[in-house]
Amino acid sequence: MRQPGEITARKKDMMEVTFCRPEACAACNACEGGKKEHKIWIRGEGKIGDIAVVDMPDKMVVKASAIAYGLPLAGLLGGMILGNVIAGGQDAGILAGGAVGLGISLLVLKMTEKSRAGREEWSPKLVQILEKGEKTADLQPL
Repeated sequence: MRQPGEITARKKDMMEVTFCRPEACAACNACEGGKKEHKIWIRGEGKIGDIAVVDMPDKMVVKASAIAYGLPLAGLLGGMILGNVIAGGQDAGILAGGAVGLGISLLVLKMTEKSRAGREEWSPKLVQILEKGEKTADLQPL
């Protein structure tokens, strides 16, 4: 998945790239609490105002989505099932089990986030820098 974004800040060999949410995502609001912008820091040599084209392989985007949404769902459902067994079918036990399962899965997700973020295959890659004024329609195909 290639995405162009504007370089908005620099620190040594790192640059902050700000992405605007694509129009196709306007109705979803799932990312970043519905923010219209998302910022990342990436290694590269561009100037503030230039356009950085960043790539994240589709396979990794799918994996990240599966982890981010699947793990909490599995924790919620597993906790509800365990709560049902322990509480003998009482609603309060099912609800409490679901809350605990969801909480544990979110904690696991948070604890493992740093290990995934530090690995090369989970990191976005800089593909190209377009100087200020160049059109993003000139992006080179995959």
